[in-house]
Amino acid sequence: MAFGAVMDPRMKFVVIEFAYPKIYHGDESMRNVQHVRCLLYEMYEEYVRSSKAELDGDGGIAGGSSRSTTNSLQSVDHQSNSKKYSGWHDFTSFVSSKTSTRPIKSDLDNYFEDGLELCSEWQKFDVIAWWKNNQAKYRILSRMAVDILSIPVSTIASESTFSAGERVVVTYRSKLDVDTVQALICGSNWVRCHYGLKGRVKEEEEDEEVEIVLPIT
Repeated sequence: MAFGAVMDPRMKFVVIEFAYPKIYHGDESMRNVQHVRCLLYEMYEEYVRSSKAELDGDGGIAGGSSRSTTNSLQSVDHQSNSKKYSGWHDFTSFVSSKTSTRPIKSDLDNYFEDGLELCSEWQKFDVIAWWKNNQAKYRILSRMAVDILSIPVSTIASESTFSAGERVVVTYRSKLDVDTVQALICGSNWVRCHYGLKGRVKEEEEDEEVEIVLPIT
C-alpha cells in the first residue's frame, strides 16, 4: 500500500513522510520511513537489472547488425573517396560510449526531485494514464509503477476476515485466555493448510418454529 501511494505523482514519498509520524511515535516513525525507502530502491534496482538483461539479450543481434551496416557504409565511403574524412566513425563511437554509461541519477531520484502534480480534492486524476504519458521520461520506473498500481485490491469482506474469533469465543466459551484463543485459531489454520481443507462457511440458520401438541386429559 505504501508503494502504491508513492507511485501516485500527486503524493510521491511526501505522503510517507507525512503519514508515518502520525501512525508511529518517535524514532519508530523514522525507522519505518527509512525501511520503506530502502525497500523501494531495492525493488527499483531489480527492475534496472531486468531491463539491462533484456537490452543485453536484444543488443547482440541489433548491435551486430548496426556494426556491420556501419562498416559497410564506411567501406563504401572509403572506396568512393579515400581522401575525404567524414568523422562518422568517431561520432558513432562517441555516441556508443555515452549511451552505454549509466546516468548518475536514476529514474527514481528524478521522480522524487520533480514537483508534485497538484490537483484539487475532487478532480479526477488517472494515475495509469500519467505514467503512460511520462513513459519516455521515466523509462524503467514507469514499468515498475504500472506493475505496482495494477495489483488488484482484495475483494474479501472485512467482516469475513476478522470474524474468526467469533467462531472460537462463543457464549459457552467466553472465558478463554487470549493466548488460548490465538492458539486455537492458528492451529485450525495450520491443520486446514496441511491437509488441504477449505474453511468452514458460516451459514445463517433460521430458527424453525416447532409446534408441540400436548395431550388433553
